[in-house]
Amino acid sequence: MSRMHPNRPKTIPGIRTFVLLALLFSLITGVTSAYELSIDTPLQLQRGMPLVVNGTSNLPAGISVDVVLSRSEYSTEEVARETVTLQGSKDFTITFDTKDLSKGQYKVEVPAIAGYSFLGSSVSLRVVTIIDRTDEITITSQKVQQMDGFLRLNGAIKNLKNAGVQIEVEGPDDEVLFGPAFIATNVEGTFSKNIPITEVGQYEVSFTDSNGYIGTIVFTVNEVPVLATIPTTLPTARPLNSAAGMASNDHPAYFIVTGSGPIAISTSAGTDWVIEYPDANGVIRKVNNKGKIDPEQVSVEGSGGIITLKVYPYRLSDEGEVTLTAEGADSIQLATGVPEAFASTATPTQKSPIPVALVIMALLALGIKKAYK
Repeated sequence: MSRMHPNRPKTIPGIRTFVLLALLFSLITGVTSAYELSIDTPLQLQRGMPLVVNGTSNLPAGISVDVVLSRSEYSTEEVARETVTLQGSKDFTITFDTKDLSKGQYKVEVPAIAGYSFLGSSVSLRVVTIIDRTDEITITSQKVQQMDGFLRLNGAIKNLKNAGVQIEVEGPDDEVLFGPAFIATNVEGTFSKNIPITEVGQYEVSFTDSNGYIGTIVFTVNEVPVLATIPTTLPTARPLNSAAGMASNDHPAYFIVTGSGPIAISTSAGTDWVIEYPDANGVIRKVNNKGKIDPEQVSVEGSGGIITLKVYPYRLSDEGEVTLTAEGADSIQLATGVPEAFASTATPTQKSPIPVALVIMALLALGIKKAYK
C-alpha cells in the first residue's frame, strides 16, 4: 500500500504532454490556415457582357494578385490578365471585356502567389461558359449606314418563324435608345424595324429569344458625305465657217483656211469628193474615205497661218458645187487662183487661164484674116 504526500496534488500521467501537443497543433494549424482567397464568377455569360470577377481575401495589404482569363476547351490559352493590389480590404473586383471572345468554355484563375498558400475554403479557379448564337442572325440591312434619322434593322432569325425577337439598341453614348422590346418575325423568320436616331456613331443591337441571348450586332452610322461642288465651265463653241465653189476633175476648187489648233474640215454630201492638203512638211496628203452619200472629213492642225485645200470629184465625169465647212477655223474662203502648194500639180489651163484665152482669140483672129484673103 503506497503512501501519498497529503499536500501533493493529484496528476494524471501524460496529461502535460497532451496539453503541450494540443497547443502546438493549434498554433501550427492556425498559422497554416491563416490565408484564404476566393473568387466568384457567373457560370454562363452572354458574349459582349462584362465578365465580373468578385474576390475576397485576407492577404496582407500591398500584395498584388493576378487574375487570369483563359480559353480552356482543347487547350489552355490565356486571353487576358488583370492585376489588383490589395489595400487591406477583403473584397476586390476585376472585370473582363468579352466583346471579342468567341463562344465556348473559359476559366478564371488566380495563380499561386509566392510565399502564400491558399487553404481552408479558398477557391482560386472558376469555369465560365460564354454564350453566343450570333450565327443564327442574318442581317440584310447595311451594317454601315448613312445618317438619315433612322437606324434600319432588317434581317432574319434562324428557327424563329411567326414569333418574335427581343431587341435592345444601345447608342454611341452607351445609352439605351430602344427596348428591350419584342418585334415580330414573319413566316420566314424575317424582321424589320426602323429605330429613330439623332447622332452618328456605333450602335449595338442585342437579340434575345425565348431560349435566351442570341447575340449582338454592331452598326455604324456615318454622316452623309458632302459632295464637292465642281465649277462647271461650258465649252466655248468652236467657230463654224464655210465656203462654196464649183469643182470638177479638171478644174478643182481651192480653199484657203486660217486658224490655230485642230480644224475639222468636211465637204458637202451627194458627190464622192477628194480632199488634198499639204501637211506640216509640205507633203500633199490625199483623203478619200467616204462615198457620195457621206461627206468627206479630215482634221488639219492649224498653226495660225494659212491652210490650203484642193477639192475635186473622184469620178472624172462628175462636177458640181462643193461646200467646204471648217469647224474651229478663223476663216475660210474660195481661192481665186491656184495656191502655191498645188502649183506643180495644176494643169496649164489652171495655171494661166488668161493666156489660154488670148491664144484662142489669136487663133480666131488668124482664121478671120485668112478668110479675107
